[in-house]
Amino acid sequence: MANVSAELLWPMVRDTSCFAVKRKVPGRSGMGKAGPRFTTEPNNVSGVNSFKYSGLVNAKTVSLEEAEKGVTLVKKVRKADRLNKPNKMYNKVSLTKDFRRVASAIKKETGDNFYRPDLTKAALAKWSLIHKAQKRGKA
Repeated sequence: MANVSAELLWPMVRDTSCFAVKRKVPGRSGMGKAGPRFTTEPNNVSGVNSFKYSGLVNAKTVSLEEAEKGVTLVKKVRKADRLNKPNKMYNKVSLTKDFRRVASAIKKETGDNFYRPDLTKAALAKWSLIHKAQKRGKA
């Protein structure tokens, strides 16, 4: 994947990925009969099948995984020596503080250090959903 540009790879992966979820919607919808396109691919922070959020195509990706307490922020590492080692290709940071501190850490990791500032809003939205689910699970 490192030898091919993301713009060239996306048209090939867009419709033929095994992670793509296509469901037809009966009746009228804003999308027509095709319905919305989602994906279950790893490192896709929103689950939408688009170039912006794709974890397969982009060199820099952001993902949030639910942990027992808190969340794990996963980012792709761009170092050349790690590209051929799938175990070491991802940088995982465990975030277990309160809601506000985890949100500020996500902002710093994605936006403030110029990693992927366009994914900050989607990552914060996912963190909000995960936190709400964890609160509901405790009660």
